[in-house]
Amino acid sequence: MKESNVRLEIIEKIKTEYNATGAIHIDYEDIKLNDDGKDALIKSAETLAERLGLHHHNLQKHLYNNIYYIEPAGPLVVAISLPEQKIEMFAQMPQSMWSFRLNNRFVN
Repeated sequence: MKESNVRLEIIEKIKTEYNATGAIHIDYEDIKLNDDGKDALIKSAETLAERLGLHHHNLQKHLYNNIYYIEPAGPLVVAISLPEQKIEMFAQMPQSMWSFRLNNRFVN
């Protein structure tokens, strides 16, 4: 229950930040990242983990579990929400780096 409340809060923040009509949480199993996308996510996790003194594998898992598609036809956004460290930010992934499955078809 708590996880769904957190996701709803993140969706509302994304809608406000990007002036979007909606945002959809994308399950990590439905995302296809090309090599550049994978490298960017890994490097982001490593950099952020180093700055926060966290293990980058845990942070990388957190990033993969917090990817949202901005509706109606926006980018993918990685929500970095770490309340313990008082960090909340959003990072867009260029469309050239990803595709994802939505309603049994791949988008982008």
